[in-house]
Amino acid sequence: VKNTKIEAAMDLDLKRAIKIGGKKHAYTDIQKMYDNEDFNVVYIATPHYLHKPMIKQAFEEGKHVLCEKPVSISIEDAREINQLDKKFSSLKLGFNYNYRYDHNCFYLASGIQNSHLGKIYYANCNIYFSREMDYFNRAIWRTKKETAGGGTLLIHGSHIVDTMLWALGEPISVMGKIDTLKFKNIEVEDLALGIVEFQSGAYAQINDASFIKPALSIFKEKVELQIFGEKGYCHYKGPWPVSSLKWKGVKNFKIKKNTKGFSHFGRSIKAFGNWVLYDKPFFNTVEESSKVLSLISALYKSSDTGKKEKVEKL
Repeated sequence: VKNTKIEAAMDLDLKRAIKIGGKKHAYTDIQKMYDNEDFNVVYIATPHYLHKPMIKQAFEEGKHVLCEKPVSISIEDAREINQLDKKFSSLKLGFNYNYRYDHNCFYLASGIQNSHLGKIYYANCNIYFSREMDYFNRAIWRTKKETAGGGTLLIHGSHIVDTMLWALGEPISVMGKIDTLKFKNIEVEDLALGIVEFQSGAYAQINDASFIKPALSIFKEKVELQIFGEKGYCHYKGPWPVSSLKWKGVKNFKIKKNTKGFSHFGRSIKAFGNWVLYDKPFFNTVEESSKVLSLISALYKSSDTGKKEKVEKL
């Protein structure tokens, strides 16, 4: 990102902080970093339950914030974060739902929003990850509901589900079922299924599993989003660097790329920097990024109650 540089880094593991910030600017205490360093933006990549207090602390220190997804562990937390965003209105707050900066996801969402397929009937959203227990052993917080907020759907699937919501608009209800089939010593799900109803009258099906063997790609993760409309359908496969988008029954949808850069992750970071520096719009505001948390929270609730649940607004 032009006109930006890394000033410092904080991690409980000092060696990791040194790799990013260098020996003179590496910390294990976040307050010491704030007290000793001069910088404008904080990038938060911590366990989900720490997002809310760390965003609050950064705002109180006068810093813009780019936070990893999800917004937090609950829609109640998201509402509090949204209030903080309004209170500190001179500061920018964004979330790294970086699929929105995968050009193929951008083309898909833009095409649907511009009625390229006509009336939308149905979508199918598939998430296939191949995890082993070492994934959880490396970060125990991922195993617990109170620290992660959820399992495979929130951790892995929320990227492509966010893209689906970006394309299809407001969800109004969901019927869901989650379970833990393989990793019996974790609290969160490794399987999530859902049927979503949208305000437009369209429906979507979500299928998410983190135990697929053998892996469906060399990266041990694969996602798909198919959207079916009155004129045809589109089929996205990803994530980057092997993402693709095909349109069937209609011509390819054409629109100018939203950003330049090598990867969707890098383009997301660059777009946030341009928002801070030049006030250019950023896709992943707290309002936008909370929509997928609200849907997933309702799906989890539906699994508990056995009933269709309303998707709450922020």
